Amino acid sequence: MVVAADRRRKVLDALSQMQDGLLSEDVILRAVCETGRATDRDTMRDDLMFLQHRHCVAIEKLPRVGGELWRVRLTDDGLRAAQGALIVNGVARRTTA
Repeated sequence: MVVAADRRRKVLDALSQMQDGLLSEDVILRAVCETGRATDRDTMRDDLMFLQHRHCVAIEKLPRVGGELWRVRLTDDGLRAAQGALIVNGVARRTTA
């Protein structure tokens, strides 16, 4: 569970770095993998659904050849969680140095 919570934190961090808080699932997957958290599309989608159920992100599913493309937008609660101002069970907390 610690690994999943850390991975979800990286999702929120990636989204919070975007001025509009919007990224495609493909970009999020790459961003998380580049931080050393190996994952796959199915696991990432599970994490995104987890975050959506906790009101941290909103997912828009767009049709594309062979399936769907998910566009993910950070919500106000998601931004607060990324900044460490809101605790979300199942998402690693921001640590301060």
